[in-house]
Amino acid sequence: MILLVVLAVVLYLAMNNFKATAPAAIAIQEHNKARAAGEQTTPPQSTSASADSWTPAPPSRPSLSTMDQKTSEHSDNVQDALSQTE
Repeated sequence: MILLVVLAVVLYLAMNNFKATAPAAIAIQEHNKARAAGEQTTPPQSTSASADSWTPAPPSRPSLSTMDQKTSEHSDNVQDALSQTE
């Protein structure tokens, strides 16, 4: 009996979660189907914090000269701090 009550509660929670996420999931599926068919579409409006979720920018590569300069500055600062503590 208790197992049935627990199962009913879990099913109820799962259905509520499904109702909350179904519209966004359906919009994404329709967009993906249209892209696979070769149609030009606009992505659905994003509800996430990131507006670039459909077209993310490629990761930028660090500048090695800038990294070397910053590392040297940090090393000098650490050496100064160590010499002052002695």
